[in-house]
Order: sequence, then structure tokens, then C-alpha cells
Amino acid sequence: MNILYITSEAAPFCKTGGLADVLGSLPPAVAAEGDHTAVLLPLYGQIAQRWREKMNFRCYIYVDLGWRHEYCGLFSLEYRGVTWYFADNERYFRRRGLYGDMDDGERFAFFSKAAVALLPHLAEYPNVVHCNDWQTALVPVYLRDAGNDLPVVFTIHNVEYQGKYGPETVEDLFGLNRGWYDGGILRMDGCVNLMKGAMLTANAVTTVSPTYAAQLHDPAYAEGLESVVDAIGWKMHGVVNGIDTVTYDPASDPALPAHYTAADPAGKAVCKASLQAALGLAREPDTPLIAMVTRLVGHKGLDLVQQAMDGIMATGCQFVVLGTGDRGYEDFFRWKAGQYPGRVSAQILYAEDLSR
Repeated sequence: MNILYITSEAAPFCKTGGLADVLGSLPPAVAAEGDHTAVLLPLYGQIAQRWREKMNFRCYIYVDLGWRHEYCGLFSLEYRGVTWYFADNERYFRRRGLYGDMDDGERFAFFSKAAVALLPHLAEYPNVVHCNDWQTALVPVYLRDAGNDLPVVFTIHNVEYQGKYGPETVEDLFGLNRGWYDGGILRMDGCVNLMKGAMLTANAVTTVSPTYAAQLHDPAYAEGLESVVDAIGWKMHGVVNGIDTVTYDPASDPALPAHYTAADPAGKAVCKASLQAALGLAREPDTPLIAMVTRLVGHKGLDLVQQAMDGIMATGCQFVVLGTGDRGYEDFFRWKAGQYPGRVSAQILYAEDLSR
């Protein structure tokens, strides 16, 4: 089977969170089982030169999006048994970050429209397309709008971010007939909801665990989409995220200062000592060290950490947090680092090697 994953990020090329981890490890694992897998993602300015040097230019096309007529180049490289495709448009993707610009709706509508237009130009036409989160939610809509019944799987990694826009965007921004909104596919609570559109038009919808799939029927977790989840329950499945035992193998991970195995764990103590030294923590080999690597946002349960923080520190442990997010949480951990010098480290940044 030919499987094409479409995603807005994938490790090791570009990453802001767990989505990139999944899309960096799932396609190679599937390829190892014998299927032909490929991944399509934007050619961001953040993608390192060492990867660009391995890319081959395949073709270019023009993508029509509403009144826009935009260039899109296609590059590819082979890595871990997977063909990685990159959609090139510097106006949309050479930015200061992967997300966070006021025109993100236009940027990822372009990417979704380009993904559909690029299908005939791939080395292998896919038997199934696997889209991920709101940034690729328009792919199944554009496919159906073009009369293409290619099977699509849509995975919800985080229901909090749904791609919500005003009703006027349907025609002008997304280049779709108004019927997609008036008929209810894209309409939710008086606005366009791209995630809803993908959930209704995809052949199957998955999320990151059976527990999360069950929780999404509950208004407390579904962020307003519980009625949609109820309506598509027959095609929704929870699939637990796996672990990449190759790139995260401590016997060979190049990010670690020393390697170790279950049979010879001595290098683990070296890693701990190195981490303590780098973060200004007391060099205490027998003191428990708690590490939390996360986006600092409410749905991660950080209010529970705030309430328990002094109790945690009363046990005599050390604590390091690595991540960025809401200013209130960032300031809280900075404050605790000042309150517990040598025992708490607040690394308010994104650092892949440090996270490992």
C-alpha cells in the first residue's frame, strides 16, 4: 500500500511539539512493515541546511487559492526508508516560526490545496492519505470538492486548536463554494471550523488514545466539538501513540553526553551529572531529579503542578521544566527557580537536544 502522510511538522526537519514526534517516527515504523510511505510537509525556512543539501528538486506547479495564483515547488529526499516531500513557497513558509502569524489560515489553506494538486507529481500515487490536525484539515475538503474519493484518515492530536475563521473566508480565503458553509460541513457556532470539516469528510478519524477518543464525547474535553464527535462515532478510533525506539535509543542517541543500556547503565549517571552542571543544579548524584518537557499551556495540567509545587520541593528533590507557552506559567516557573536556587531550573525555551 502507498500511504501519504500530510503534516505541518515532522522531526527531525521541523518541530514545535508532539505532532512532529509522531510524524517523524510513525512513517518509518510503517515503512519497516513493508508499506511504501511518504510524508509531505512545508519547506520552512527553519529546516536546516544539512537537510536541504540532500533534497532533490522534482517539479513546480501553480496553486489557485481564491483569487491567488501561487508558485509551489516540490523537493524530496530519502530518510529512514521514507520519501519526504517538501512544498516550497517562501512567502508562506520562510517565517520566524512555524505558526503564530496572522495569516496562518491562508498559509495552511495554501499548503492543503497544494497537497491535493501535487498528488499526480509524487513518485507513487497514494492509496490512502493521512492528515493531521487543523493545518491539514482542508485536504479532505479540497479532495471532495474536486470529486476525488481518495480515502482519507484524519488524526486529531489536539482538539483545542480547530482552525476557526469568519464565514466570509469560505470563498475569498479558502476558495470554496459557499455551500460548504451553508450546508453545515464547515459551519460551527457561526464560524468556519476546519477541523469539523475534516472530521465530516474524512473516511476515518483517529486520535492519540482510546481514552482521549472517549473523552472527546464529553463537553469538558471536546472544546465545543462533542456533537460532531457523537455524530461520527462510527468512524472514530483511538490509537495509542508509539515510542520511537531507534532515535531515542540511549545506546546511540547523539544528544546524550554518555550512552548507556539496560545491561550497562553507568552512562546514565554521567548524563545526570552533565544535566545538573548545565542547568546550575546542585551536583548531587543521589538526589531525585524530576524533569518536565511540555508546552506551558492550561490543558497540560499545569495548574495541578502549581498547586503541588512546594509540596514537591519539600521532598528534597530537584526539578527542571523545559518549554514555552502562556506567560503566567513561564513566570511561575521562573519565580520558583529563584525561590529554590540550585534545586529548580526553568528553561523557558525550545531545545530539542536538551529535551532528550
